[in-house]
Amino acid sequence: MLRFTAPLAGALALMAAGSALAASRGQTIATQGAAGGVPPCSACHGANYQGNPAMKAPALAGLSKTYILARLAHYASPAGKNPSMKMVATALTPADRDAVATYLSSLPKAPAAGK
Repeated sequence: MLRFTAPLAGALALMAAGSALAASRGQTIATQGAAGGVPPCSACHGANYQGNPAMKAPALAGLSKTYILARLAHYASPAGKNPSMKMVATALTPADRDAVATYLSSLPKAPAAGK
């Protein structure tokens, strides 16, 4: 049986609360958008983030947090050429990017096309 000291247990509780808060912030951004004119992710990527082929918007649900963060960093960099995603990525703070990635990576992965 594991035993935690009060300070360690408190730190673990704060970490869990911080993670839940980030996921909640990420869900808010994904569904409602954010300051700076950031539209909700669902506007282009679909209500369940399963992608929107008509807009060439890929599925986001269930992708790894690392991958989502890397793509946002790409779009925010000079190499990012998609104007819509460049605006989104540059308007989001690093904490907002992390929150969105945390939320989207927690969702069930999109089913393969045609299945």
